[in-house]
Amino acid sequence: MIVIFDKNLIISKVKILIYREDHGAEVGSKRWLKQFIGKSGDNNLKYQKDIVAISGATISAKSMTNEVNKLLKTIHIFN
Repeated sequence: MIVIFDKNLIISKVKILIYREDHGAEVGSKRWLKQFIGKSGDNNLKYQKDIVAISGATISAKSMTNEVNKLLKTIHIFN
């Protein structure tokens, strides 16, 4: 996964570089990843509340949400 931030440390793009699992590849779709754009360290994203669930990709989508949250908390230190 790569996350690009703007100068204000707000997410401007998210992309899955390599996805090796048989199920859950929908997490790499531009449409689904758009949900993370505009988020910053002030946000604490909740799967199925802030981030739409993906049928058949629950583990991947939850993991992606958790990892973005960890990154946002880390990057918030620099803000």
